[in-house]
Amino acid sequence: MKLFNKAATPQGGSILRTFLLIGLILLPLKLVGGIAFADSSDRAVEVASWLKVEAEVFEAWTSEEISPERVRFTMADGARSAEDISDSSANKRVLFIFPKKSSAYNTALSTSLRVFADRGIFPEVEVVLMEKDNNKRLGVIAAAEAGGVDLIFATGSSSAKFAFKNYWGGRIPVVTICAKDPVMLGQMPAYNVGSGSNMAFTSLNVPVGLQGKYLKELKPNLRNVAVLFANENKSAIKTQYEPLVAWGKENGVNVLGVGVSQKHAAGELAEVVPSAVEKMRLTDATLKESIFWITGSTSVFREIATVNAHSSTVPVLSVVPDVVKAGEDTAVMSIGVGFQSNAQLAAIYGVNVLTGKTHVGDLPVGLVEPPDIAISFLKAREIGMKVPFSFLERASTIYGNSGAIARSKGKNLVAEVD
Repeated sequence: MKLFNKAATPQGGSILRTFLLIGLILLPLKLVGGIAFADSSDRAVEVASWLKVEAEVFEAWTSEEISPERVRFTMADGARSAEDISDSSANKRVLFIFPKKSSAYNTALSTSLRVFADRGIFPEVEVVLMEKDNNKRLGVIAAAEAGGVDLIFATGSSSAKFAFKNYWGGRIPVVTICAKDPVMLGQMPAYNVGSGSNMAFTSLNVPVGLQGKYLKELKPNLRNVAVLFANENKSAIKTQYEPLVAWGKENGVNVLGVGVSQKHAAGELAEVVPSAVEKMRLTDATLKESIFWITGSTSVFREIATVNAHSSTVPVLSVVPDVVKAGEDTAVMSIGVGFQSNAQLAAIYGVNVLTGKTHVGDLPVGLVEPPDIAISFLKAREIGMKVPFSFLERASTIYGNSGAIARSKGKNLVAEVD
C-alpha cells in the first residue's frame, strides 16, 4: 500500500491557475478573513509537560493525564453520531510508545487521531513516554498484553528498533510511525513484502535513487553534497548519509559527511559548515553546483539559522519538510517525507488492522509517493538560486518572496496586495 499525495500534483494545465500561483509567490501576502486555509497545526494544546496535540484534535477527542508519563484520549461527547462510528472499533485499545519528547511525535499522534476520527474509529488511545529505557519498555509491553491492548504504534526509529529486536513475533500487532527506512536498516528484506510477523513498517525516507533524481534535476551539474547529521543518530547516518555516498560514487558527485554532536550541535556547526564550504570550493569555485543536505537529525535541523549563517551562497536543503518555514530561518527547499504524511499512512495501516481488514504481517513497507516538496522563495532569492518550474508545480508547501505562506498542503492560499 502506498500513500499518493495527490495534492502535490497540479490538476491540469490551466494557464490562469499558473499565473495565479506565480502571483501568490510574488505578491506580499495577507490571509483574507474567514478563508478556511489556515493551518491549524500551528495551534498546539499542551496536554502534558512532554506532549502537545493540535487544537482541532479536540473536536473529536478528549484527553486525560493519568500519570506523569501517560495520557489517555477518548472520544469526545457529540464527536460523531452513533451510526457513523465503526462497530469494529468498539472497545479497542491503542498504545503509542514515545521514546522522548518530540514535536515530530506530536504531529504523528495528532494526525493519527484525526485519521481515526475521520473514519469513525474511536478506540481508547494511550500515549506513554518511556524514553530509551529497555526495562521500562519491556514492562509497558507486558502490561499492554495483560491489559488487552489491540495495537501498538512504535513511534520513532528507536522504538521501531526496540520492537524489531525485542518484540518480533509478539502477541500485539505493531505499526511503526515516524521511523526511518526499515529496508536500509536491515529490518525488512524488501519494500513490497510483509513481515510475516506481528509488525508492519512505514518509512520516513525517500529511496535514494529517487532523491538523487530530484537533486540532479535541481542542479544538473551537481558537484558536491555536504550532508549534515548528528554523530549519535545512527539511523540518519545509515539511511540518509551512507546511501547518498554510494549514489554519489555512481553519479560522479562528491558527498561530504559533516557530523556534529547532539549536545554541542550549534557551536560545532558554526565551525564545520564554513569548513565544508571551503572543501566544496576546491571543485566548485563559484559554489553554484553544490548543496548542503540536512538529514532528519533534530539537533541539526533545529539549528537551521546557524547553518544558514555559515553556508555562504550554498543552498541548504533538507529531507525534513518542516525545516522549510516562514521567515528567514529556513531551508531553501526540502525533498522528503513530512511527519504528517508518514503518520497518515501509518494511521491507515492501523485502521485496517483494528478493523480486521488486513493482517499486520501482510502489509508491505509503507512509502509516501511522491515525496513532499517545500520551497522558500525568500531564501532562494536571497542566495540567488533558480527554482525549476517543475518543482513549483510539484510542491505541496510554498513560501513566497516575502517569506509568508503561499501554498499549504497542496492548496494555494488567497492573497491580496497590501
